[in-house]
Amino acid sequence: MIKVMLVDDESIEREGLKLMLARNRSDFEVIAEARNGKQAVELALNHQPDLIFMDIKMPEIDGLEAIRQILPKLPNTKVIMVSAFDTFEYAREAMKYGIKEYLLKPSKVSEVLEAFDRMINEIEGEKRALMDKKQMNHRLERASSVIEMEFIVSLIMDHIHEFNQEDWEEWVDLEHKKGFMTVFSFESDHLQPDREEKNGWYRNLKQALHEQPLHCLIGPLTGFQVPVLVLLGDNEKNDEIRHDFARTIIHHVQSHSTHSRLFAGVGMVVSDVKQYADSYMEAVYALELVHSHPSAVYLVYNERLKQKRNEIIPFEVEKELVEAIKKGDIQKTLQMFESYYQSIQQASDYQVRLVQKALEDFFIVLNRSMKELGFDGDPQVSLGQLETVMQIKEAAKAHLIHVTERIGEWRMNGMRALLLQAKEYVDTNYHKSISLEEVAELIGISSYYLSKLFKDRFHVTFSDYLKNLRIEKAKEYLQDGTMAFKEIALNIGYKDPNYFSRAFKKETGMSPREYRNHFQK
Repeated sequence: MIKVMLVDDESIEREGLKLMLARNRSDFEVIAEARNGKQAVELALNHQPDLIFMDIKMPEIDGLEAIRQILPKLPNTKVIMVSAFDTFEYAREAMKYGIKEYLLKPSKVSEVLEAFDRMINEIEGEKRALMDKKQMNHRLERASSVIEMEFIVSLIMDHIHEFNQEDWEEWVDLEHKKGFMTVFSFESDHLQPDREEKNGWYRNLKQALHEQPLHCLIGPLTGFQVPVLVLLGDNEKNDEIRHDFARTIIHHVQSHSTHSRLFAGVGMVVSDVKQYADSYMEAVYALELVHSHPSAVYLVYNERLKQKRNEIIPFEVEKELVEAIKKGDIQKTLQMFESYYQSIQQASDYQVRLVQKALEDFFIVLNRSMKELGFDGDPQVSLGQLETVMQIKEAAKAHLIHVTERIGEWRMNGMRALLLQAKEYVDTNYHKSISLEEVAELIGISSYYLSKLFKDRFHVTFSDYLKNLRIEKAKEYLQDGTMAFKEIALNIGYKDPNYFSRAFKKETGMSPREYRNHFQK
């Protein structure tokens, strides 16, 4: 419905316009009438019409002055000027404000309707353009949010992508690479919070993060935790900003929550995108200490905690131990386990309960790594029934040997079959828009391990294998000479023919046209 306002000091003129429109047009409403320019300004600002029929000569304030006051505040409102005087000066003055329609009194019905229709078409066109722009912005915001999540996950999980840093920077602002990771963790009053409750947590947290001044990239809510990357400017003070950030977000979220609590661990500030994974691990460790403290709600990682962490958790040794197990390397596993166990014993002061807890935590970490690898065994073990540190050590070692041997056998047989299945899928579906993640999900392992193991097995990265396969298929089509370039691009999995041409030339040194001409001489 188009909102129309009529402005004329003669009521008969307003009634005449209204009658012309009512008899010949629909889907409009006269929402206000004014008898002078001053009243026109007040009513226009109050009712915000889409279209104004504005008389020029009126008492108090004339039509041109009224327009001068209205349009700066209502720039989308359209105006048809109406005057009994056919003077160029009036028309020229009206044109300064973008007014295109000028009617002379008395106006013919056809002239009024034509001017009305032109303005309505313009109004509706602008409304459609504005709606399209809003929808596009909404889609871009959602796409940007998904990409930010994927970027965060790729950093903290070391996922392999076809994107390099320059590709990420098209979507994610990495101009100032200094920043820190924060891991937020929710705790619910309900034993098993449902998806709706978790969605509420996530929306509340995102709102708090968007309302504070720092630039945040927000990861997904996984389980009860949300990783957040906070980017800093050069002039911001590292320690103060981390404390203020954690306090502000927790206070905001808690003020809007009744059945949950929010905690946070904050990592160190780093200056390179490659170090964000380290800051994430620091944030996770700080969060673990928060959960073990009776009154803390957040903790900022610092040099003192770094020292404590190195004393208690031999992180690098643990990492090497997990990698040895994943490779099925019994000898390396036993060597690393000895070092790891000695570190745990010393840090725990040989207390049985603390040694048990440390090893059970390790098996939880190992179980997560095995599932990412695609191994469906269960490497967790209960050590609570054992009474001495020696019994605990031998039980853990025996279980590790068993798990490592099974993984070794699985890598020799099951993994080889999975990789061949992945390769066959690519060979069959190269003409589709397939991705590393899609193939990984198909064979049941993480995209990170598919990328790593694919290269180990076939001596080429997944993305290079797919690209090379498509280029070879393109060569066959080009040598045949019967298919158009656009059709070739679509048949080998490229939706954009221009992108296909660039990729082909990069690999062969010739454009598709040059390649075809070369073989058809």
